[in-house]
Amino acid sequence: MFLPQRSPDQDWLGVVVAIPEPWVTQLTDLRLGLGDLQGSRVPAHITILPPTPFPKEERPEVIRHLREVAKHHRPFRITLAGSDSFRPVSQVAFLTLAEGGRECTSLADEVRTGPLDIEQRFPYHPHVTLAQDVDDPALDLALDVGAGFEATWMVPGFRLDRVDENGMYQTMALFDFEAASL
Repeated sequence: MFLPQRSPDQDWLGVVVAIPEPWVTQLTDLRLGLGDLQGSRVPAHITILPPTPFPKEERPEVIRHLREVAKHHRPFRITLAGSDSFRPVSQVAFLTLAEGGRECTSLADEVRTGPLDIEQRFPYHPHVTLAQDVDDPALDLALDVGAGFEATWMVPGFRLDRVDENGMYQTMALFDFEAASL
């Protein structure tokens, strides 16, 4: 996992859509089985905003912003089906979103405004990492296994995580979507 440089007065903050059981455990076990030890520190998730350095004293502003974002979105369905890779740009195999990608992109676009309007390393692409920074045979195996994986659930909201210096994700706040369903 890439963690950008931060100063002592900053935290790495990230915004994610959680993956419920039983799939989060299945995906963690798969990631570890492929030799990607980051899976023990990073629960399977869909990134909305990757770990980004942010001043600790401005954390309340971030939380207010995310509460406001949650008011504009309503629950939506995610379906994971199929796999792909970011090769040759990076050694990442991932599950694709057959359903819910548009909603994740809309959410990411809104989250990445205001205090979180910070230039990112890569363009946004909703996905679930299966393996990262492993050798080619492990990445190929991840793609093969991921091709047959399928999961569907309703997303009620998102969460703000703090990432520590060891890359461990710790939930700081949960944000339920508040917009009325059509």
